[in-house]
Amino acid sequence: MMKILLKSLLLVLSFIMSQPKEQIEFQLNTISGVIFNAADSTPLMDLKVEILAGNNILKDSTFTDENGYYRMENVGFLWKPKMRFSLQNFQTKLYKLDPEKLDSLNDMLIGEVVFPVPDEDQIPELKRSTIKSRAEMFFIKHNVFYNLKDNQSAERIVIDTCIAIETDPGFIVIKINDIIYDVARCYVPQEGKYENLSYILKSLLTEPIFEKSGNPKFLQDRLLEPNVLFGSIIDFKSGEKIMGTEVYIPALRQRRISDEDGKFAFTIDKPGIYEILLDPLDNKTSKKMGKSYIIIKTNKGGWYKSNQYLLN
Repeated sequence: MMKILLKSLLLVLSFIMSQPKEQIEFQLNTISGVIFNAADSTPLMDLKVEILAGNNILKDSTFTDENGYYRMENVGFLWKPKMRFSLQNFQTKLYKLDPEKLDSLNDMLIGEVVFPVPDEDQIPELKRSTIKSRAEMFFIKHNVFYNLKDNQSAERIVIDTCIAIETDPGFIVIKINDIIYDVARCYVPQEGKYENLSYILKSLLTEPIFEKSGNPKFLQDRLLEPNVLFGSIIDFKSGEKIMGTEVYIPALRQRRISDEDGKFAFTIDKPGIYEILLDPLDNKTSKKMGKSYIIIKTNKGGWYKSNQYLLN
């Protein structure tokens, strides 16, 4: 009887060990697709598309256009990510992202259908202004936007807090980090460029704010600051930040040492695929968890986060 139990246990262990291990983290460059109404196969406009990390932290978000199309660029490294599709009076849908669906450029094409809730369960339109929620989705915490100061200069601002304020029906201002900004001077990341927020929202604004401003649709490259690649060195098991790790990018021939909060940063002035190497410098058992690469798509203005993990 004992032999039978031991054989059964060995078979179970063998089966478990033979199962493919789930990839912990992978890089996603661009994700795009079209979302349809499952009831009539029509494209859904203003459906919110979100990318969540494994611990349900929001990584990126956007809304579908009138053709049901969405697109997010330079998403970055993701840990056990999933997508969430939501729209009032439709069932919220979660979709687990599979790295096997990445193409050779680390892009992914994901189209989905979502189901409407039954008529008897539908709720009336919410009173909250669509223009406010639409504006706020461009300002993700720890990302950046540019404020056009004049024709010769623009300020890059790292986002900590954001709220859209509708001062009059169809007219808003943006409060970022407790400072009020004019939407006609705000430029937010859109498909590799920085686009004027008042132009993006013009169909929702009551006044032709963008046209009256005379500002360009896209911010000129000369006004953008260099690309920034940044992140933290993290102990994979404990989640603690690691100080004193050397971060080396061979293509740049540059090194940085992670600070007391485990942080590092580089400026990069040209597009390309960059390898990131780590050296703990402590002569202990820490080692790099495989090779890490990041794709830089922009000449200037990019804001790329890439956390790196060490395994003891």
